[in-house]
Amino acid sequence: MSERWRDRPERGGRRITKFYIWLCLTVGRRLARPILYGIALYFFLLAPVERRASAAYLQRITGRRPGPLQVYRHIFTYSTVIMDRLFFLADRAEALELKLHGVEAFDTLARSGQGFVLASGHLGSFEALRVLAVSQQKLPLKILMFMENARQLNALFQEINPEIWDSVIPLGSPGAMLEVKEWIEKGGIVGILADRITQGDKLTRIEFLGAEAEFPLGPWLLAGVMKVPVMLCFALYRGRGEYDVHFELLSDSADPGRGDRNAAAAALARAYAARLEAYCRMAPYNWFNFFDFWAESETRNADTQVQGR
Repeated sequence: MSERWRDRPERGGRRITKFYIWLCLTVGRRLARPILYGIALYFFLLAPVERRASAAYLQRITGRRPGPLQVYRHIFTYSTVIMDRLFFLADRAEALELKLHGVEAFDTLARSGQGFVLASGHLGSFEALRVLAVSQQKLPLKILMFMENARQLNALFQEINPEIWDSVIPLGSPGAMLEVKEWIEKGGIVGILADRITQGDKLTRIEFLGAEAEFPLGPWLLAGVMKVPVMLCFALYRGRGEYDVHFELLSDSADPGRGDRNAAAAALARAYAARLEAYCRMAPYNWFNFFDFWAESETRNADTQVQGR
């Protein structure tokens, strides 16, 4: 997996995006959602890199060559989750339903007063949990997140709910790791999307959906240094405004003791990748890493297969 996801151009003009945000908040989700069919078609036709990546992933997850409709559905699901992100941030989520699974483990850890790492990925909507935690339950949650690859959209979302965006620790900014350390030491929760590599990350290769891919060690080294538990969370979109939010404890403590810290982090990364794969299989169209995750030749071949159907 390369770092090229950071360099993909942000699509959609600011004025058009801002107009659609206004439209959504004015007419509501039910009336604004049909426009997504056109938006998804635009990206399907004009984003070949993302289309190839979608086809390669779908072939892995289903074991079959995807047709254009499957790739379009994948892009449409992503568009829907992005739209719902807006309603979560604007505290206008009355048309959305969250079904919680395994929340007892999360509540037990949150009530302990101990800081911990909340690991997720680009699968489903992490916004659902973030808004639930910060706005509704007032939990001490901050997200370590790379902001530069979607600067325009993030700026517009920040205008909608500054309180939520104050909970972001920009990955790569000066002092970010010190802020994370201080936050966890105060009993705070740090959310990390652990399925993308950023500059300077240590890496490990893990079998994922039938082939090796590179995963970052950074999140797991952080948990080891801080000697804190790791909780998993994935909010899967199920259609009709419903999200299944799954929690599970990945590790009681990431403290490697006197052992090899890198080896302990790699073990956690493998455990994470295994659970990520399981949730991908549970909701295949919720995977939103639209870039070359495995091998460029495979994505190119998958696109050829899609176009040839």
